[in-house]
Amino acid sequence: MWRPTVDEIEQLYERHAKHLEATHWGKFLALAPDGRYLVGEDDVAVVEEALKKFGQGNFVLMRVGTKSAYRMRQVQVISQRYPFLEVDWQVGQHRERTWAYADTGFEGALCVPDDRRHRLGQAIATVQVTLADASSQVQDAFVGTIALVGIWEILPILILALGNEFLLGRRVLDRYKVTFDRGWQVIVEKV
Repeated sequence: MWRPTVDEIEQLYERHAKHLEATHWGKFLALAPDGRYLVGEDDVAVVEEALKKFGQGNFVLMRVGTKSAYRMRQVQVISQRYPFLEVDWQVGQHRERTWAYADTGFEGALCVPDDRRHRLGQAIATVQVTLADASSQVQDAFVGTIALVGIWEILPILILALGNEFLLGRRVLDRYKVTFDRGWQVIVEKV
């Protein structure tokens, strides 16, 4: 059975299949060690045909142009702007992309600066909030959505308008594996 290295596959591709990029970009490619190849839209059909023509273990499956047959998506975001994460949030027609402080002491989802309140329309509820100094306040809550930039999982959330900074809370952070890496970066992984 032929088991080439990544470098060997790259060299074989450059010699025998690179020219296919102009007309077959993204299609599946079965490439044999002698340079013969098959191209098609369906991975299973290409593999079945390659088995007949090249024999089992005598070809590598990839895609024209990208070279990998499949992409195993590791959904991860790394923020070098410690301890902030970039978020895309929306209430009604108002949408913003901004950096929010990842606050593990905040049990809610998102708190936006009070000066954004006028952009959010009508509040849908009133929420009692206990602040860090143990005092309580009553705040308006707005229904919206949020997504961490790079992960793009859109989550329905309640948004509070309070204070003067963006706070991303545990209601969002608890959905992910979050690593605060020695004060250098924040790593978020969807697991």
